[in-house]
Amino acid sequence: MTNPPLALEPLAELHVQIGAPIEVGRVPGGRRRIIPILGGTVTGRITGTIEPGGADWSLQRDDGTATVSATYPVRTDDGAILTIANKGTITVHDGAPLGLTAIAVEAPEEGPWAHLNHTPVVGSLTLELGSDRPVRLAFYTVQVA
Repeated sequence: MTNPPLALEPLAELHVQIGAPIEVGRVPGGRRRIIPILGGTVTGRITGTIEPGGADWSLQRDDGTATVSATYPVRTDDGAILTIANKGTITVHDGAPLGLTAIAVEAPEEGPWAHLNHTPVVGSLTLELGSDRPVRLAFYTVQVA
């Protein structure tokens, strides 16, 4: 028996505004930076805003790879609060930083977003330096094709 092929279905695009990094310094494994998440927008099957108060506890590893470990709240247009936990790595691809992440969504047990509590979600992350929303993420649900 072979495993079924998988397909990605677009879920949302996020444009994230970040604050000045807090430089922690050297820790085991690399250089730690805490990057505040100030807000942003969400479009796609989920629409809403990224609320302030989240952060990315980034680790710049000695091999040049950066890790992403971000948690932040999203307020959907229908009033639900989704907690997004985004973990992955950022490397250079075609001369530009590109992140690949796995996302866990915590949603209220009642309501239209409850299915996201057990739906696999993956994403890509690009940096738009010089922009007021320098981080762009694309989230996709993983489905059996």
